[in-house]
Amino acid sequence: MTSILHAMLGKGLGGLEQVFLDYQPVFEAYAAERGGRATGLVRSGGRVAEQARGRTPPFVEIPAYTDWDPISLGAARRVVRATAPDLILSHGQRPARLLAKAAPPGAVLAVCVHKPVFDVETTRTHYVCVGRHLADLAIERGVPAGRVHFVPNAVKPPAVTASPFADPGRPPRIVAAGRLHPKKGFDVLVAALALLRDRGLAFDCEIAGEGDERPKLEGLITQHGLGERVRLVGWRGDVAGFLAQGDVFAFPSYQEGFPLVLLEAMSVGLPVASSAIPGPVEMIEDGQDGRLVPPGDPAVLADALAGLIDAPDRAVAMGQAARAKVLAEYGPESLKRRLDAVLNLMLGRA
Repeated sequence: MTSILHAMLGKGLGGLEQVFLDYQPVFEAYAAERGGRATGLVRSGGRVAEQARGRTPPFVEIPAYTDWDPISLGAARRVVRATAPDLILSHGQRPARLLAKAAPPGAVLAVCVHKPVFDVETTRTHYVCVGRHLADLAIERGVPAGRVHFVPNAVKPPAVTASPFADPGRPPRIVAAGRLHPKKGFDVLVAALALLRDRGLAFDCEIAGEGDERPKLEGLITQHGLGERVRLVGWRGDVAGFLAQGDVFAFPSYQEGFPLVLLEAMSVGLPVASSAIPGPVEMIEDGQDGRLVPPGDPAVLADALAGLIDAPDRAVAMGQAARAKVLAEYGPESLKRRLDAVLNLMLGRA
């Protein structure tokens, strides 16, 4: 029998939470095939817990005040006693630290690494990294290579596809999506859009997402006189549907792991202009299935967006190549195959 405890204690419903949700059915199938069970552990009151009401099997919920307080630690210990896990895999530092304190001596510990900031423990813990750059970083920081595993993120084939530049009756639409946070670079996008406007290029832009950066971005949109062209439209439940309404996808981020929203944009067939940062550079071949530009440079981003808009046939071909790549390399079947192999390695069953 195989028992897996799979933990994610985030509050929201962003990329980390979505990866947890993508992993869980793979873990459940793996454990069931071996006569066991994979238990999903989530934060009480978090959005994942709220949205998973009625799920079968249900997620277990615990409080997550800190990674050391007696209430959270006591709840974690009760879950560990009840599940007797052979493997504990955590997304994020809080569950990793909390469950390391509660783990039985014989359990395998693993952390899914989503970004460059993570704890390093070199004697026992495995690191499942969503980007090759993160796997390289773990090894550079002293983790033995045999306990570092690369499993890129994946997306389901979308129910809709984009038709870029198919509607000559409206200006080209640039779309973007993500948490409104400084590291996402949406201020750079707004500045690039102002340059496009000054060049006389017709366009409109919608940015989906919420966050603390909204007031600043609203101010920049007003400052640049873009109020009639650029809209912050909030979170969208149907991300693929939102993206498919666009003609070009802009991704001006400064830091990423292996961004799901970029995979989603590529999967619907959108031509993309992305920052050339770790993560996206593993996903995009510049000029073949997207454009890569230095982060933080509005002028270069404006040039890339203008180039896609001014050469729609070539842009459409890039979008089609991007879609083919994502469906072939980053779909659910690929994720299951990779995760099954890593689970075998971590549990000594390779």
